[in-house]
This record gives sequence, structure tokens and C-alpha cells, in this order.
Amino acid sequence: MEIITDLSIPLSLHRPVITVGTFDGVHIGHQSILKSVNQFASETGGDSVVVTFHPHPRMVLGSHVYLLSTRDEKRDALRKAGISHLVEIPFTKEFAGISAAQFVEYIATKLKPEVIVIGYDHGFGQNRSGSIEHLYRYGKDFGFRVVEIGELELGNHHVSSSVLRWLLQEGDAVMATALLGRYYSISGKVVRGNQIGKLIGYPTANLYIEDPNKLIPAMGVYASRVVYKGELFNGMTNIGMRPTINAHKLTIETNIFDFDRDIYYESITVELVKRIRNEKKFGNLDMLKKQLGTDREKAVQFLNENTDLKSH
Repeated sequence: MEIITDLSIPLSLHRPVITVGTFDGVHIGHQSILKSVNQFASETGGDSVVVTFHPHPRMVLGSHVYLLSTRDEKRDALRKAGISHLVEIPFTKEFAGISAAQFVEYIATKLKPEVIVIGYDHGFGQNRSGSIEHLYRYGKDFGFRVVEIGELELGNHHVSSSVLRWLLQEGDAVMATALLGRYYSISGKVVRGNQIGKLIGYPTANLYIEDPNKLIPAMGVYASRVVYKGELFNGMTNIGMRPTINAHKLTIETNIFDFDRDIYYESITVELVKRIRNEKKFGNLDMLKKQLGTDREKAVQFLNENTDLKSH
């Protein structure tokens, strides 16, 4: 996948079929759009192109948002979806001020799309005032066709990045997996902790998350899977403040089952499969150790029963 971040130079795209959006999480709704982009590109022999923005527009406009995907994670998901070109528009307050008409003209003149595939509720331009009706109207002037992708629902949930953030903040990793089409994952480097887990027989890999905007799900203990150098391992992950030892800093620590390697300062990816319980404070380390034994049994049972679920 070619990544284009400089739109000041002429682009050499062949009969591009494009879609535009933030694509945070690249969930199953996004995947439906990407599938259509690839399909039309295949039929016409053109390039499949995703146009997105960096940083996330809401951050530039002063409304903080925790992200489902880091920049690298989004790029990787789009690459796996088969997109041939990714155009990342630098999002600034000045760019946010352009009108819907100016935005369409910008895209049309820079990329010269033959087809624009877009979600039914996509907004663009200043204050998201542009709608799919604008694309239909301007498509006649600029010579592109518009394909609208309808709303997607799963269970009682509308599939969207906002709903996914809410599910994860509620700790519903199972439903989040369904909407994502894969496990929600957190990647980072393993750093040294206080060795309490090792002391009681449950050594943990403590994860350092470089991107402060990455969404961390609800605190608690999760059945999880760990990807390390292409290998997949089962485990259980605690997200929380470790109240039993009176810690005061949020940590993400994973006990990797049947694993005995020194991986300090190496990168791993933790995939959250199911939340087992809330984090709680125990009277002593022996009580914590007993609870961890129960947690492991539950995690092993759930992971063994759900081997068909997808990894990242």
C-alpha cells in the first residue's frame, strides 16, 4: 500500500475509486465500505484509495477523543483490507474551515476520482455541513460517480467508532469484537514492574503504551491473547490500579500462559477477548493469588471455547 502524505505534488493515480473518512478502528462498517471500493476498483482496473486525516479532526478542533487505532494500527488495518493507496491529509484548523463545496473541489482536483464510495451519514467540510447530496450534485461537474453505503447494525447496536468506544469503556470486549470483526488490541513494549506477580507465581508482562490517545478499555481482568514475534499465546490481562498493593498508576499487565521467556523491552500485542471481572482490592497477596487461580481457569475455559474468533 502506498502512503501519500504530501498533496502538494501531483499524484499519479490510475482511475481511482476513493472513499473518505477518519476510519478510526476500521470496524465492520468501514470494512463494508472498503470492500465496495476494492470491488469497483477491480471492475474498472483502477486504484483503490482511502482518504483520511491526521491528526483526528476532533483533536484539532479542541474536542479530545481516545482512539481505537493508532496511526500505525490504522495503516496496518487498511493495508490488510487490500487498499492500494492511502492519502493522509494533514488536518489543521485552516483546513477545517473550508466549505463543503471547497472540500469536494479539493478532492476532485487533487485525486480525480472516477468513483466515490461513501457512508450514508458521512459529513465533510466546515462543521461537517457537507452531505452525500453535495457529492451527487458536484459529481456531475467533476465527472465522478457516487456510491452510497447504507447503515449497518449488529444486534441492538449501530456500528460506529463512537459505539465501539462506549462498549470498550463499559468493558464489553465480546460485543466490541463483533463490531470490529477482530479482537480489540493494544500494542506496546514490555517494561519492568514491581515483580509482585512473579513473587506469587503469576509473572506479568507490563505494557508501556507510547500513544497517550490510545483508548484503554474499562478496568478489570480480561481473558486475552498475546502476539509475540508472530506467535500467539493465551493469557489473562489486568487493566487497573492494582489496589491490593496500593499502587496509584494505571497499568496493563498480562500473565502469558505457559510462557517463560525474557521479553523486557520487546514489543507485544495484547488482544482483549472477554472481561472476566472487575478489579478489586484483596486483604493480602495470598487472597490475590487464590483469585488469580480462579481467573486463569475462567480465561482458559473461555479461550478454549472460542478458538474460532479472529486475531488482529
